[in-house]
Amino acid sequence: MKPGRRAFFLPRMLTDAPWPAFCQRLARMARGQVLDETPTPGAPGRGRLVVGREEDVYHASALCREFGVLLVPSGARESALPADRAWLRLDVSKFAAIEAVDERAGVVIVQAGCLLGELRSRLSATSWRWHAAGADDESVGAWLERTRGWLPGRCRDSGLDAALVMLADGSFEQLGPFGVDSTRPLRSAAGRQLVSELFQLAADPVVTAMLEEPAWPAGYRIDALVPKPGPGEAAPAPNLAHLLLGSEGTLAWAARLRLRLRDAGLPPPALAVPEQDDKRSGREMPSDRIDAVVKTTFDVGCVFPSSVV
Repeated sequence: MKPGRRAFFLPRMLTDAPWPAFCQRLARMARGQVLDETPTPGAPGRGRLVVGREEDVYHASALCREFGVLLVPSGARESALPADRAWLRLDVSKFAAIEAVDERAGVVIVQAGCLLGELRSRLSATSWRWHAAGADDESVGAWLERTRGWLPGRCRDSGLDAALVMLADGSFEQLGPFGVDSTRPLRSAAGRQLVSELFQLAADPVVTAMLEEPAWPAGYRIDALVPKPGPGEAAPAPNLAHLLLGSEGTLAWAARLRLRLRDAGLPPPALAVPEQDDKRSGREMPSDRIDAVVKTTFDVGCVFPSSVV
């Protein structure tokens, strides 16, 4: 593709130093704003990309892989960010639209930066509600990355139906119900391999045992692929999107979310445990091996932060 006239007027690269070169190249590619927030000269780079469109994150991920920069979604916790590595935070505050509300089906599609308060306000005149706990100024994407209290095998109680995500290799995939309920097959080789390996992991005896616990003991929700039916319910479909629940921005970047709403007259679903800042006890548990395999399956190159030791 030939460069446009805008590219002709952009300055040439002013430095060969890795971090300034990274920032300059990203600024040339992205529609959103690129901010260098490195505290002192010589310190590992600290940047922020105010996302203007999905392509901004695609370009950022390619450059992060090239320069060895960590790509940090907004829900990542500080303790997962290595002090000796450069990183780029994704700021989705401008990527915040409510794209569609289907009042007949009780479904809404939102961009990751949509605030819970904006969604609640939009639904207030309808018979539907979004019952997720969280402050009005919290984004739906941040809610997704922190929420982890659902009963084992009951991730669908979260209301998350599907998510358009960018995987660690830069490919975009729609994760959602699998099998007969799938509305869009995975397109990339990385996505198809991901499915195969995750379903193999879901058959591990450790996962089978964890499903019988009163609260889900692992960090990642591999139980998304072995869902339990409720009383009188048909067998639910596995849902790949549910693996993002509570993932703290360590598996993929979620761009858009499709949410199933609840009737305004119904109470919110029960949680197995309250939302917690940190569930780990410091002891090595069988679930730690499962978490490590999930992380490696999604992000073998460590493009995103890691909470797995």
